[in-house]
Amino acid sequence: MKVEKANFNLQQIPMNQSPVQFAKPGAQAASFTGHYNSTDIYKELMHYMPRSVKLMMKAKEWTGEVQNIVINSVGTGLIAPIFIKYNPLSKTDEDTRTYSAWRQPVSALLAILTQVGATIPFNQKVSSMAHQGKLGQDYNMTPFMDEKYLKKLVKRQHPDFTPAQIAERAEQMKNAQFEEVIKDLKTKNTVMFIEDGKPNKVEMNPKRYKETLIKTITNLIKEETAEKKKSDETKRQFRIRRSEYYRTHADKANAHLDSLLEIFASGDIEKVKKSLASKIGKMKSNKEDKELILFTQEIFKLGNKSNDNKTINSMRDKVNRAKSYVHDYSAMTSREQVIERVNRSIDGRVTEIDKELKFFEKVKQAILEDKTVHEIEDMFTAEHLKNKRLQEKPVKFAEQVAMQLKKQTKSCINGYKQVGGIFVSLATLFISCPLLNWVYPKFMAAVFPNLSNGKHQKDTTNLILQANNPAEFQKKAEVKS
Repeated sequence: MKVEKANFNLQQIPMNQSPVQFAKPGAQAASFTGHYNSTDIYKELMHYMPRSVKLMMKAKEWTGEVQNIVINSVGTGLIAPIFIKYNPLSKTDEDTRTYSAWRQPVSALLAILTQVGATIPFNQKVSSMAHQGKLGQDYNMTPFMDEKYLKKLVKRQHPDFTPAQIAERAEQMKNAQFEEVIKDLKTKNTVMFIEDGKPNKVEMNPKRYKETLIKTITNLIKEETAEKKKSDETKRQFRIRRSEYYRTHADKANAHLDSLLEIFASGDIEKVKKSLASKIGKMKSNKEDKELILFTQEIFKLGNKSNDNKTINSMRDKVNRAKSYVHDYSAMTSREQVIERVNRSIDGRVTEIDKELKFFEKVKQAILEDKTVHEIEDMFTAEHLKNKRLQEKPVKFAEQVAMQLKKQTKSCINGYKQVGGIFVSLATLFISCPLLNWVYPKFMAAVFPNLSNGKHQKDTTNLILQANNPAEFQKKAEVKS
């Protein structure tokens, strides 16, 4: 099947084209992840992570069908020969076992070359077709083209661009297309797709669209239900422990909090983060109180949310709130008083979450009654004025829907690649097996001529003996066994 390349003109601005195509270099990229960009937070956190954690995260990223093929093949090529060569149950001679053992690494190498050589182009083709809308709506990535694909488009249209310019334009295009999805959700109550490279977009399947809306609100309900359980169990015990520490170690806690405020005095977020990292290391070395170390780590994580010096204000506010808690709890005379106040506070939080969950159930019912995204966002706006929990944790429903759809689509594509990859790998067996039988004898003859010739001569001698004197051959075989 011939798949034509998508032709995206980044200079023209047809009325039926996406704003993805006319984002200008240098324009301010839109942000849809709240006040701080989660990607920046992740990168900043990883900068301060231990080497072991970084290696684990890299290993997690390096997963997929191609990687599995490589790992399995390498494992087979390295481990299987050991058991073949040193198998105590084998009745064959050492040369024969060695000759057989070398077959495994050669087979593994051919498996990598053939299977990976076929799987990578297959995955690339699937990704390309998904980004052109050629696989159906369940696999249609045209509203959410990833940065890698967008860079290819920019490079094709602007071969004169530097890598930095390509990356900047791709980022702007990605933000613009997300903005268009949000706009369509609010104004058209649907998501528009490009299908098979056609110029006119089509609406999302109504059934799938409604399922996506329901899935979005269901996930919000699950998240808040988990938060309620966490507050009612984990946070309650955590708050009691820390508050009791404040009650019994008020002087030490105040001195530590004052030292944190001194660190903030520089006003430079980078200096603050480095000072906090150093302080945490020294506190651990000196085996200082666990609660003070944990609190300092919380402040450090808060600082990693942004490189903006204004972040220091949030860090300072958290420390000042802690000082007020120390003041309040240090005035108490018993642990029972601490527990009573913490329970009152947690119970209030649980009540607020219950209110939010009840509102989410109303939203779910509204979706079932075919309310539009615009109407649902109006519900959120009205509820925000009276719901303390929503004020603390604002929800932009249209953005949640867009992110849910993107997640679903990527999941479908990954499933497509996995299933297709199985058939591709099976198909390569018809190539790799005959290739192995042809390559292996030649490889052994070239690399281990003595071993290869010895085995060949021994096999020839055995065949002649068996043909000329079957009885004597059988007798020798029995004595050998």
